[in-house]
Amino acid sequence: MSGTWMNELLSIDEISRRTGLEESLLRFYESEYPSELPEKILHGDRFVFGAGAIDAFLRLHARHRKAGNGTNAEQTAGSYARVIAVTSGKGGVGKTNIALNLAIELQRLGKMCLVLDADMGMANVHLLSGLLPKHDIMKVVSDSLPLSDIIMEGPEGVGLIPGGSGTIALADADRHARMKIVRALEEIERHADIIVVDTGAGMGRGVRDFLASADELLFVLTPDITSLADAYGLLKALHGENLGERPVYSVVNMVDTLKQAADTSQRFSLCARQFLDRRVESLGYLVKDSTVGAATVRRTPYSVFNPQARISKNTRNIAINLIKNEQPELRVSSAFGRYRNLLRSDALTRPLAGQGR
Repeated sequence: MSGTWMNELLSIDEISRRTGLEESLLRFYESEYPSELPEKILHGDRFVFGAGAIDAFLRLHARHRKAGNGTNAEQTAGSYARVIAVTSGKGGVGKTNIALNLAIELQRLGKMCLVLDADMGMANVHLLSGLLPKHDIMKVVSDSLPLSDIIMEGPEGVGLIPGGSGTIALADADRHARMKIVRALEEIERHADIIVVDTGAGMGRGVRDFLASADELLFVLTPDITSLADAYGLLKALHGENLGERPVYSVVNMVDTLKQAADTSQRFSLCARQFLDRRVESLGYLVKDSTVGAATVRRTPYSVFNPQARISKNTRNIAINLIKNEQPELRVSSAFGRYRNLLRSDALTRPLAGQGR
């Protein structure tokens, strides 16, 4: 029977229809087991699967159902924290403020949240929180302290993992240092509901690897054309490497009107769909609000400084949308474990790069 589709080109939607498996589950299998699936083919302006994809997905699904005495992916979901990486193509778009305040709103909605300040060279989440860390993540690299000892209690009970301000660690450190940090992060994934990661801006190798490993990506945009261009450039680079089919969201910051927000998010979404065949879902927008500046001066998150401000309400709506969009099957495996595997893979392939010359 499977031979009838062996020469077809199949989209995820078509595979879902024929197998009866949810699209989100298929995308989970695709991101976790790429080596066990047929190679994707560029057909026109989108990627599709070739021969054998249906049988391959069904085999993976059958194996998951057998694992753990019949426990399938959905039933075992929740073992690991949901890792949401907040990113942008450029700096100055409010990424850190959004990451921190989003975590606070998620905590208020009943989710145990941690914020990882992974913008290591310019770490400043603690400044916006009004905290003065005694230690930062570089203590993990030097083996001075376990990661659990550097986690601080932030506003509203949010846990904060401070980055190393003025240092270069997770994004651009050597592989050995990054491996230490990632192993420590793996251990805390079972002790939180959501880990919000404030990533470094730009397109460095370490940043891209980290983003490709997260469960979900949240792009922070502004109406500025350079913000859109840089964000799309980053998404395009990730799409061509290790991103797989993990959910990608957008939030538009610093908008004057709802129309401006809609236009910006639609442009980003249309470019992603037209040129990358990738869906980007808009989670909302944040208006320009003097509350942000007033709160920053007082080193207080704006959602704590004035919970009824427009921007605080906007952030709460984004948090609600994130909870609605949760895909439990993505939490079966460790996001930081995926990053560790990328580091190992990089270590194996890099020495081979110069061979044959």
